[in-house]
Amino acid sequence: MRKTILSALLIILSAVHLACGEGQGKPAVLKPATATTPVHAAENPPVAALPAELQQQTVMPEVSSQVSLSSSDANRIVCSQEIRDVIFSAEKGVSVKAVGKNAFVKFRITRKDDRELYSTTPTELFIVCGESVYNLIGIPRRIPSQTIKLSPGTEKIRQNGALYGALPFEKKVIAVIKAIYTGDIPEGFSVQTANRKLPLFRDLDLTHLRSYRVEGEGLSVSEFSVSSKKTSEELKIREKDFLREELATRPVGIALDRQSLKAGETARLIVVEQVFTAGREGGAHGVQGEN
Repeated sequence: MRKTILSALLIILSAVHLACGEGQGKPAVLKPATATTPVHAAENPPVAALPAELQQQTVMPEVSSQVSLSSSDANRIVCSQEIRDVIFSAEKGVSVKAVGKNAFVKFRITRKDDRELYSTTPTELFIVCGESVYNLIGIPRRIPSQTIKLSPGTEKIRQNGALYGALPFEKKVIAVIKAIYTGDIPEGFSVQTANRKLPLFRDLDLTHLRSYRVEGEGLSVSEFSVSSKKTSEELKIREKDFLREELATRPVGIALDRQSLKAGETARLIVVEQVFTAGREGGAHGVQGEN
């Protein structure tokens, strides 16, 4: 029988206590459960990595933000409005082309003694998008092409601050879970559709449905559907089964609305994670410094 929203919130509350340790809002390292469980990991799970949507770096206007850029491939900067201008120093070996709501940044590759030399020189970009100016310090690295999102930021941060700013950390996490669980998504949330299957478990089909970012509050939420591959027996599942780096690197809470699955049944899994805006305390990928 499907749990009520109150039961789901009790689940998330206990998970938050487990994750946060002594310090409010500072999750401890979560270790795998030692108790036996009927849910087994896939025999050849994928290498742990951040989901694609979390690799996208997001920056806010009017603050200097350090971002990682590919030194070998073209990088994309995307804004919700037309990019009116980009100011940069061509002398630093970088080229920029703005097209509508996108700008593309490419570092020059030079050759010496039949070797390709990739830029290691940071470059500063000032991007005028709509009525806002974004200050990016691009750090060239030997990584794949990067996408930088220019967030309107200000209004969403204000909206989220009004909803959650005065709440203690645990109550804030619970309120965010409740909003997603009931489908009452505040306007201050940034939503991205994923619809991506994750082959992490031998007996479960796990699909990443959507990602939500609570701008200005340092929280990201991933919503999943979970179904059993077994056709003849009931499968027990627990929140601890989903404490995996492939789902969240800094989890602070997990809500699961079923504790068992029969053939044809689907559970909803909601994972809350701490994330940090690029350019704050050192997060080029938005997950390393505190917001």
